[in-house]
Amino acid sequence: MVFAAPGEALARAEELLGADPSPLHASVAHQVIGIWQRDFGDTRRALAHLRRARELAARADSAEREADVLATLGVALVHAGRTRDGLAAFERGVARGTGHTRARVLYRRAYVWWVLGRHGEALEDVRRAVPVLRQADDVIWTARALTLRATVHLALGAVERADADFTAAEALWDTTGQEHDKADAVESRGLAAFRSGDVPAALRLLDEAEERYAKLGTPTFMLSIRRCEVLMAAGLATEALAEADGAIAALDGIGGQSTRKAELLLVAARAARLAGDPQTSLARAALAVRLFAGQRRTWYETHARLVLIEARVATG
Repeated sequence: MVFAAPGEALARAEELLGADPSPLHASVAHQVIGIWQRDFGDTRRALAHLRRARELAARADSAEREADVLATLGVALVHAGRTRDGLAAFERGVARGTGHTRARVLYRRAYVWWVLGRHGEALEDVRRAVPVLRQADDVIWTARALTLRATVHLALGAVERADADFTAAEALWDTTGQEHDKADAVESRGLAAFRSGDVPAALRLLDEAEERYAKLGTPTFMLSIRRCEVLMAAGLATEALAEADGAIAALDGIGGQSTRKAELLLVAARAARLAGDPQTSLARAALAVRLFAGQRRTWYETHARLVLIEARVATG
């Protein structure tokens, strides 16, 4: 429910915890709250709930439950900038889980590889996960995996492969009530339209996705990054800088993901340089380089260093 009706999922999880549930059910409730805080709120609170969820899963003596929580915890740790700890959690999760559960763990590790810019590893984990998810007739997680694979294809410049996966995923989403996932699919199609050179379609799809997120009351930091890319391509660098800086302030206000902050700083640095403000570009790029380095995200760090060099040249 967290990606179908986020507010209702959070309320029901908190209600369940107030009813003295069994360790197994309490583990699920803490995991739900942890996912909500990880993606829409305070990363530190997310980690506290997810560690508690893991403790309760171990107390319930459920290896599958523990594996699932470890995957959620791994994503949260990486988003908090603690990459080594996050990858270690995934190693334990892959080892603890079997079959269907392990496939879900592999999908989430693939997502983390994408966040880290390690696209080959991302495609390998998705390749292992998708057949198992399909065999289990797990529509929601198959659609998530196809969406992720499409996003990785886009990062590698394979637009046609991405389009095929996005189309297949959207057909699956249409059979579900996963409203947040559906909004994410529209956002992804906006990115694909941009990569294929259709800026007006990209902006239209991103606006549609934002309207869907607004109905759910969930933040849209990734969407802001993508809109900034499109605005810069359209020659609207000043507007892109304002959007990025506004998103950074909002993210800081809720104690959100360190990984997203670094990406927003990078896009702000690029926008500032294009807007003729090299000093701002220098400051944003330098901070982005430090964050990416701390997060062990070499691919992104290299991009940020390029913008930093360009800003230094622009300042003489």
